[in-house]
Amino acid sequence: MKTVLLMRHAEAAPESAGQTDYDRPLTEDGIRIATQTGKALKAAGVTIDRIVASAAVRTTETARLVASKASPECPVILLEGLYSAPAELFAQVPRQYGFEDEQTLLIVGHNPGIGQLICYFAKDLLSVPPATLAGFQFDVAAWEEISRETATLARLIRNGQTEIG
Repeated sequence: MKTVLLMRHAEAAPESAGQTDYDRPLTEDGIRIATQTGKALKAAGVTIDRIVASAAVRTTETARLVASKASPECPVILLEGLYSAPAELFAQVPRQYGFEDEQTLLIVGHNPGIGQLICYFAKDLLSVPPATLAGFQFDVAAWEEISRETATLARLIRNGQTEIG
């Protein structure tokens, strides 16, 4: 069994003068909700083996906050190429960065790509506001085998609150 947690970054501050979109940090509310999401995962007994996130400031902050509460020791890989990436690129992450002895991978990204992938695996049109985390279980032995057909939505956390799982 493999588990992929897909998360849209938490709420980011508006772009300020001289600042790029890439460099926008989380708001205080975004920090609070990302932290709550990590606590919800820990309370549910979820152990994250590895986090892969866009290297943008808001996704990096989200990933580190979730990790600090859920799985403080897990490695975090930051990838420039996931900034504004399409769903297809996010879908390749488990195959490229998941180690076979790992069971749970968290991917933190941006809309529209991460939201599209969440809806694709859920086989449903879901609302994906900032800090939404959707956890999918795949009844497979290897990361290469995950697919829409083997995906089951097992966890949904929005606004730091568990809705499913």
